[in-house]
Amino acid sequence: MSLSIHLHFNGQCQAAFEYYETLSIGKIGLMLSYSKSAMKNTVPAAWSNKIIHANISINGSEISGSDVQINEYKTPQGFNVLLSINDALKVKAIFEGLSINGTIILPLQKTFWSPCYGIVVDQFGIPWKINLIV
Repeated sequence: MSLSIHLHFNGQCQAAFEYYETLSIGKIGLMLSYSKSAMKNTVPAAWSNKIIHANISINGSEISGSDVQINEYKTPQGFNVLLSINDALKVKAIFEGLSINGTIILPLQKTFWSPCYGIVVDQFGIPWKINLIV
């Protein structure tokens, strides 16, 4: 049995996953466009290069994602992707990277459970909690 988070994007899945990889959040495994899938005839031509399925591996866990058509897309709510990291410099670098063109909900700060914790909604609309574990 395995568990994977699946995120919906509004046409930005490829850009998001490539950005996450540049931040060293994880390594992209698969990036499949509609045009290269059995579903190629189910989307408008302008949507054919959008992503039907992608995944990024994070230390044995996985985040999957896809672009959903505009009439099906809903802004993510009711969850956060919690990323726990054991390196303070990496926590700060990832948080700063996710903050670019995003919205900081809670700046990085010391809490009773972590020496460095923050919440940010990235430029792609995905809510993240970044947590330093010691």
